[in-house]
Amino acid sequence: MAIYQILEELKDARKDGDQCEFNGFLEDYLEVVDSSEDQGMKEILHALFEEDPDLRICVNLRADINRQVISNQIIRYKDAFKLQGHPVVCPIVVYGKRQDTERALILVNHSERSYLYAKGLYYTLTEPYSFLAECKNELVAISAESAESVRNVFRKLFSVKAGALQREADRGCFANYEQLKKDALDEAEALRESAVEQLREAQDKEACIYSLVVRWFLLKKVVYVQYMVNKDMLQNVHEGNIKKQRNQAKVNADEIPFISYSELWRSI
Repeated sequence: MAIYQILEELKDARKDGDQCEFNGFLEDYLEVVDSSEDQGMKEILHALFEEDPDLRICVNLRADINRQVISNQIIRYKDAFKLQGHPVVCPIVVYGKRQDTERALILVNHSERSYLYAKGLYYTLTEPYSFLAECKNELVAISAESAESVRNVFRKLFSVKAGALQREADRGCFANYEQLKKDALDEAEALRESAVEQLREAQDKEACIYSLVVRWFLLKKVVYVQYMVNKDMLQNVHEGNIKKQRNQAKVNADEIPFISYSELWRSI
């Protein structure tokens, strides 16, 4: 089953579904979207509607952190498995089809290192056992920097292979793996430094803790998987030895700093 059909069948909160907040035509969402919604994202969504009035949107799509996935076991971030329900929240997925081609675009609100979360969400949504596991080649994830930048990606979405388009988007965010890893370490440390203050200000403490743990998980995920899919690393650094590459990928993920789940609760 292709990605449009899979996403289209998800029931949203309006139909007592628990996997997303809104799932329907982008036109309908733009009519009901809360006025507090990020203005930049609203401009982006309006621009996409102008490009294709038949687009659909899935808002706050929820996903699991699956214990069965080998990469999740190797990452060994046990706190992520303590979260109940569908803890991973993908803010916006816009999807559509043209003739026989179906595509979806993950959009994450832009910030200095938000592309890390976009890639982490992509890897989580398309990992084995996920409901989008067979849709890797139909999904692209980007940081939504501006209406113009997102429009430029969208205009290629149905004509360029998703993998090629993803690599093009990646090159605009990081020069090489080492930069990605440094950005992930910096982002994880920034989260650690601000976590207590975020918790102090949060009305829903549990939701805040869940969000922090998921963000650290996504950073570990992207550092691990991005290294594993790098064929140059496999051949030039590890001489084709996949075990050595896997061991190094694990070491890289282990470097991501975080505050433990129990410590977060104690800090409240």
